[in-house]
Amino acid sequence: MIPTLPIQISCPSCGHKYAAQVQSIVDVSQNPELKSALLRGQLNVVTCPACGTPAMVSAPLLYHDPAKSLLLLFVPPELNLPLPERERLTGQLVNALMSVVPAENRKGYFLNPRSVLTMQGLIDEVLKADGVTPEMLEKQRSRTRLIQDLLAQLDDQARLDELIEQHKPELDYPFLLTLTATLEGAAASGQKLLAEKLLRLRDLLVERTGVVLPEPLPFDTPQEEVLKRALAFKEKESLWAFVLYNRPLLDYTFFQALTERIEKAAPEEAAALTQRRSDLLEMTARLDKEAEEAQRAKLALLQQILSSSDPAKTLRDNKQEIDTFFLAMLGAALRTAEKEKRPEDVKRLQMVNELALQVLQDNLPPELRLVNELLAAAYPEGTRQILAERRKELNPDLPEILTALAEDLQGQGRPEAAQKLRDVRSQAEELLKGGGEILTARS
Repeated sequence: MIPTLPIQISCPSCGHKYAAQVQSIVDVSQNPELKSALLRGQLNVVTCPACGTPAMVSAPLLYHDPAKSLLLLFVPPELNLPLPERERLTGQLVNALMSVVPAENRKGYFLNPRSVLTMQGLIDEVLKADGVTPEMLEKQRSRTRLIQDLLAQLDDQARLDELIEQHKPELDYPFLLTLTATLEGAAASGQKLLAEKLLRLRDLLVERTGVVLPEPLPFDTPQEEVLKRALAFKEKESLWAFVLYNRPLLDYTFFQALTERIEKAAPEEAAALTQRRSDLLEMTARLDKEAEEAQRAKLALLQQILSSSDPAKTLRDNKQEIDTFFLAMLGAALRTAEKEKRPEDVKRLQMVNELALQVLQDNLPPELRLVNELLAAAYPEGTRQILAERRKELNPDLPEILTALAEDLQGQGRPEAAQKLRDVRSQAEELLKGGGEILTARS
């Protein structure tokens, strides 16, 4: 077993200093669940004990997959290590790996690990070794586009029925896996309204396609209960359904508990448990790969836009791909450029961000375009004027929409914007009750 290493962390939110355990070596043969965590972006994510803020620790990492003779080394560029120090670190990591690998399994490639420049580059190499092809990426893009199309028609029952019937052969387990990964990504990033819509869509598709899925377990379900449920399914299809709904609960500690049970079991039971562990690892890896492919597709689009002579046209041509996940990746690239003091890249990324937001704005439903205008206007006079001018366009559901969006913004850590929407909601309610009468601001 490869031990974790203690590292001193300073919380980016509250500044609290604490010690955390991080993985510096991932050996797929010994800890396959760590590969899954790596592909999900959850490896070396720690939580501040003082304020609960999660953070990813950027630390050197050696990745080893003996089945593919793959040995990769990532050293964060921000460490800015001189060459002698880098070579010493590489030697320490390789020696630590070799100390837990049987002598007969130590190969020549141990002496020359392949370096990657970024963590994303390491993940790309892992997926490439797993056989991820351009065709697979295109299939993933197709699923993402279909999710966007279905979401856009979620409130138009006739059009939604037509789309479901037209694409019924495509609404299979891999599609539901992608949809679930998208849902989890929206929930994790605080996009509550989007997550709720995706959940509605998934429930509807499960009902319409006849796919039987178990109910998701609460996030605070005791680990022993999760393990019990995971071992209870007899058919692989049912197990797939369980993984689909409960992927977040199948974490590192879950697989640790399953491994401990295998070690204590009688031979016949241990064999069955080992097979179940293999099935679960295969299924979670497949789900995680679906999510990773979606991220790769967004990164490829961002690179295409940045290298384009007409970024605005490229964005418009790919408007179906411009979503919250694309903006999140764009935001991460912008923060990296700012941190590394690359002013030209910052300028271009900011320009792409503004263009992308405009594309989204142009494709929003009328009520959401109105919300964005209200957020940009001064409160209370500016917002009241907009509401009065657009009185005939106001949807009776606008107060409810504003409430949901305010909760969403609150969850994203934007309390001022959330409060503004609550105040605007009061204005909208007052105006709607006024029967069309334009009310003036009170002194």
